[in-house]
Amino acid sequence: MEQTLAVTLDQRGGLTVLTLVGDIDHDTRPLLDGLLTRLPDPPGRIRVDMRGVPFMDSAGLHFLVELRRRQTTSGADVPTLVGVQEQPAGVLQLSGLDALLGIAA
Repeated sequence: MEQTLAVTLDQRGGLTVLTLVGDIDHDTRPLLDGLLTRLPDPPGRIRVDMRGVPFMDSAGLHFLVELRRRQTTSGADVPTLVGVQEQPAGVLQLSGLDALLGIAA
């Protein structure tokens, strides 16, 4: 199956912005795993722009849990999610992950 997710990584001083556009599912997990290896070390602040993500399944949860783990292990702030659409927001709420991440409008 064709990957349906585009990822942009933009570093601005101590802030890394990850912009995700498309569905986050099993087929896009390898892309997200690779993205984790491209993040700066030490990580600084991370913002994940999810305005372009209409659908997310457990692959997205895995990515966000791993991203949070890397941040907190290094002593950095938890990642902040922005622009979370209705379906991904529901998945985050059902899993309880919404309480462990920063979520902004």
